[in-house]
Amino acid sequence: MLNQLRQRINLFWAWIGLLVVVIVVGLYAAFLIFTKGLVVTNLTDGTPWGLWIILDLTCIGLSAGAFSLSALTYLLGQESYRPLARVAVFIGILGYSGALMALLLDIGRPDRFWHGWVFWNIHSMLWEVTMCITFYFLVLTLEVFPMVVELPFFDRLPWLRELGHRVHRFAPVLAIVGMGLSLLHQSSLGGTYGVVVGRAALFRPTMPLLFIVSAVAAGIAFSVHLTLIVEWLSGRLLVPDRVLFQAGQLAGAILLIYLYMRFWDTTAGNYGYVPGRTEAFTTLSAGTFALTFWTWEILLGGLLAAYLLIRARFRNSIMMLLIGSGLTASGLAFNRYHTTLLAFTEPLSRNPPLTDPLISSYTPAWTEWATAFMILAILALIFSLGMRYLPAFQGLQVDKPLEERLPRLVGAAR
Repeated sequence: MLNQLRQRINLFWAWIGLLVVVIVVGLYAAFLIFTKGLVVTNLTDGTPWGLWIILDLTCIGLSAGAFSLSALTYLLGQESYRPLARVAVFIGILGYSGALMALLLDIGRPDRFWHGWVFWNIHSMLWEVTMCITFYFLVLTLEVFPMVVELPFFDRLPWLRELGHRVHRFAPVLAIVGMGLSLLHQSSLGGTYGVVVGRAALFRPTMPLLFIVSAVAAGIAFSVHLTLIVEWLSGRLLVPDRVLFQAGQLAGAILLIYLYMRFWDTTAGNYGYVPGRTEAFTTLSAGTFALTFWTWEILLGGLLAAYLLIRARFRNSIMMLLIGSGLTASGLAFNRYHTTLLAFTEPLSRNPPLTDPLISSYTPAWTEWATAFMILAILALIFSLGMRYLPAFQGLQVDKPLEERLPRLVGAAR
């Protein structure tokens, strides 16, 4: 048992070392971007949104479990969800931190990041998103603060820990405020695309609803997925299996609702010929994006994921839950990828042409990849340390040793 513990600790620090290496490489790429500008990337006027925006939208979408599970816990009185909501809130603050880091790189002038807070443009959806994300990030900070001050380090600061306890008493209020802010900006992120009149592939009123429903399903599933991984690697029981199965079924049901909405939005939107939109849908369903669209967004990340999430509880299969929740999260990531880049597969106008060239090809430069992996590594580093050291995530020690629990967690589904 002692040797296994030592091996687990060694693997943990090897993982931390790998993340540090990725971060160092990314910091060098970020230095080049900040000193030389976006010229060291493959972003152009024809393709101004790229890998960083995809990462930004994915991080925010996968963070939706924070407000969804908090609402279940504090507003609907489902106290059994509290341990899972705690994990989701921690994932939420990391997700929004990652989104802010991606935006800091993407805006091109990081020295002007504060302009949205000072120079208000109340007619802009991006401004509304900026303000909602800012306030919701503060809400998440207040929700995570009581967890952090429980660290032994703060034994010397009892007044700070007492402040954390006082803040925690307002958890229901924070859940209400957080839900309102999240509903606003999750939908407005889709609205930011839906009001782009120059891009026929995006210009439709259903985008806000599609964004928020897909985010709720994927956010809950992602929280379940990471919880299972932590339980497997640490041998600790963070959340009762019954709660994980229930949350998985909820995510699967919401995912089916999203797929139904997506089906009718796509078929109705392409019932007749719409210049630009029809060509873009052909590219999505039978062109450049066809493989990832049908495989990852619809089949694996949609239908199969929903089936596994719903059936996992009936089959009492942790493996089905683990795979289904992971596929749901990947499906959202590919949806944001398709939504972002599909917009630039058709020109703004062919007659007269408004851009030269009409269509810009885009492949992320190494600086974009390095900084994107840097952001993910930073989030993984903080998450790993938090799951290991924060008292809120120590959980209940399982009765059986880790090696006896492994078959149940990673064995084949019945």
